[in-house]
Amino acid sequence: MIKKMLLATVAGSVVQFLLGWLIYGIFLSGFMDSQTTHFEGLMKDMNSGSFVLVIFLSGLVMSFLFAFIFQRWAKFETFFSGLKAGLFMGFFMSLSFDLASYSMMNLMSEAALVVDVITGMIVTGIVCSVIGWVLGMGKKAVPPAGS
Repeated sequence: MIKKMLLATVAGSVVQFLLGWLIYGIFLSGFMDSQTTHFEGLMKDMNSGSFVLVIFLSGLVMSFLFAFIFQRWAKFETFFSGLKAGLFMGFFMSLSFDLASYSMMNLMSEAALVVDVITGMIVTGIVCSVIGWVLGMGKKAVPPAGS
């Protein structure tokens, strides 16, 4: 039980790391950069390797949270149950974080907020679908009642 949860955690964090790099680091980097207010000293040196480890740890913590909830309480053990839960939770988590930041800081535009919420929802949906899939690996499908 714990092994599967840890495997789902690692799988989710790897997917989150790769999607973050692909989406934010490549596809949206120009857009997000143009929609962000830049302050001296705000951004850390991206040429140092330490930021990569911290980004991965962030995804590991979030993936563990989802894997724990899915396995212990929600019993989401399929790709699609994870996807639906992830889209729902990703939307509200991203919206909450971004609205809080937007309310207190002159850091990003409204357009960046919208794009970030949508992107966060999609990334979380995909990550949670992988977590749900891993948690359900090896389980036999139970036919619906009455069939």
